[in-house]
Amino acid sequence: MAGDFPQLNSLKMAGRIWRLVAAVLIAVTVISVLVLAGTPPVSKDALTHHLALPKLYLAKGAMVELPDRVFSYYPMNLDLLYMVPLYLGNDIIAKYMHFCFALLTAGLVYRFLRNRIGTGYGLFGALLFLSTPVILKLSVTVYVDLGLVFFSTAALLALLKWREQNFKTGYLVQASIWCGLALGTKYHGLIVFFVLVNLLFLVSARWAPPRRGSALQALRHAGVFIVIALIVFSPWMIRNTLWKQNPIYPLFNGSIQALLNRAVDATPPAEVATPARTTPTHTPLNHFSYRANAYQESGVDIALIPLRIFFQGQDGTPQFFDGILTPLLLLLPIFAFAGIRADPVPSRVEKTVLLLFAVLFILIIFVSIDMRIRYILPAVPPLVILAAYGVRNLIARTAGMVSTTRRQAILVVVGMVIAGLWLPNFFYLAGPFKTIQPIDYISGRLTRDTYIEQFRPALSVHRYAARHLAKDAVILGLFLGNRSYYSDRDLVFDSGIFPDAVQQAADAGEIAVRLRAQGVTHLIVRYDLFVTWANDNFTAAEKGRVQTFLNDIAPSLYTGRGYGLHALSAG
Repeated sequence: MAGDFPQLNSLKMAGRIWRLVAAVLIAVTVISVLVLAGTPPVSKDALTHHLALPKLYLAKGAMVELPDRVFSYYPMNLDLLYMVPLYLGNDIIAKYMHFCFALLTAGLVYRFLRNRIGTGYGLFGALLFLSTPVILKLSVTVYVDLGLVFFSTAALLALLKWREQNFKTGYLVQASIWCGLALGTKYHGLIVFFVLVNLLFLVSARWAPPRRGSALQALRHAGVFIVIALIVFSPWMIRNTLWKQNPIYPLFNGSIQALLNRAVDATPPAEVATPARTTPTHTPLNHFSYRANAYQESGVDIALIPLRIFFQGQDGTPQFFDGILTPLLLLLPIFAFAGIRADPVPSRVEKTVLLLFAVLFILIIFVSIDMRIRYILPAVPPLVILAAYGVRNLIARTAGMVSTTRRQAILVVVGMVIAGLWLPNFFYLAGPFKTIQPIDYISGRLTRDTYIEQFRPALSVHRYAARHLAKDAVILGLFLGNRSYYSDRDLVFDSGIFPDAVQQAADAGEIAVRLRAQGVTHLIVRYDLFVTWANDNFTAAEKGRVQTFLNDIAPSLYTGRGYGLHALSAG
């Protein structure tokens, strides 16, 4: 019988070959990431935030308030998880923990697609997700974005399962819990929460029994979802309410404090601020105006950003969204909706919800903040799922053609186009091997300190401070980029301390007195940036006081790689 349908036999054979190829490519991708991640952390956010704060909390024995670091008020579900490898003395494990969330998300995508359209498409979705360049980039860092992606995807798919299982309460509770965990991972989870609540209301009002279009029932479902999600998120809201009277500080702080009739906190400090008298007064540009001025982009260029992100992304370039996606995530989902009217209702609902989630999330980010690829990551898994549906529709429609020659030609062309757009994902892997240089470290050719210092030259200054300064020393960091993880002494980044001391002091000795009054005993300075900043912002007399201060009153204890450690005398 099978011989009567040679096109089916050929498709089955192609499917078996594809499953083998996909499994091999997934294995190669995972092994490559495991090798790349086997190095000490050097990424900025890890050293300023995701490892630095857990390390500090472990040293203090508690979660303490850190007013000089605004990011310490962000939700920190994953950061607290990273305390475990830090406690065990192996920060590289934290990278693998972050990568695990990418694997878990790929598993969710695979299972969803396997149960609906087959194992081959499940493998397609898992591979497309894991091989997307921005996912590869984040998989070898200690960030939290992949955790947000996993929790948001789990919440979205649980919502679809709730619809599929005739609105059983257990799946609604699951979706709520996953959403609450997303909220507690990163503030972008608020967008996940907003989008899911609206989609839940739509699905419930449109399709839930006992009667179609029951708005009151939809409100009850949304209420259950909101309450449970906020309960899961509540520890972070309680903490910030106690510290800052704002459960989502620093977001909307002016509005919230105005409602409470309280004075608004000063703007969270940058590491070193320009002295107040030299700060120009002007209306801040929004992110659209900024792009128009900084990058000379037209209104059309800016309006097309939600599409440009799939084609123009570049790592390390804010103009091009500091990350790379793939055009496949834009093009293939289009075909998921080919002939959708012939699909059964559950399939139409799922595709519509997946598309709405992705589109709404991207558009909200687009209008809210200057676009970065990693900000829109929760939209990637639903697009991956739709891309797999798109491939399935292309193959199904082609397989139905009578002409064998035409069918084979179209399948070859489709396969070549998809492969051509996908190949850059795998070529992308070569770049991190050159920049991260994992083999040099894993093979033992480079020691840990030597490896880190290639990327973070301030390490030698921190090591000297750890060996020679008292444990109660307090170091003011000037132009260190807020990177405190590799410092084993207290490091503060209050932007106003130094310029205020210089401007208010009568002489160089008084600068030291004023800094000591703030608890500072030492300074670490990045000289090139400090000199440029001082020349731009201090008067001639103030620059003279600063020079005398650094030469005579706070002499250098150690200099290396453009950084210096200075000790304050009493003046």
